[in-house]
Amino acid sequence: MPSGFEITCANKNYGGLIVRVGGDGWSLDNGEAISQILLKQLRLYIRVDAQFVDVGVRGDGQNTYLALEPDGFPLHDLTDLTSC
Repeated sequence: MPSGFEITCANKNYGGLIVRVGGDGWSLDNGEAISQILLKQLRLYIRVDAQFVDVGVRGDGQNTYLALEPDGFPLHDLTDLTSC
């Protein structure tokens, strides 16, 4: 298992964009997760089809979002994330 924190749930707003991510015993609002990833203070990953995939940051300014790396698939497009 990779080091860091596994995202197992997410809360979305009415527009379908993630506002909070979480896992076993932890949760962060979207802005805090993005900031900590950009500062290299946090590593997040998610399990997709039995494989672990790193979560990174894409976009600029107000259009910044969490994405699967390296292909940039937006995390909010994953349909199997349950609500936290």
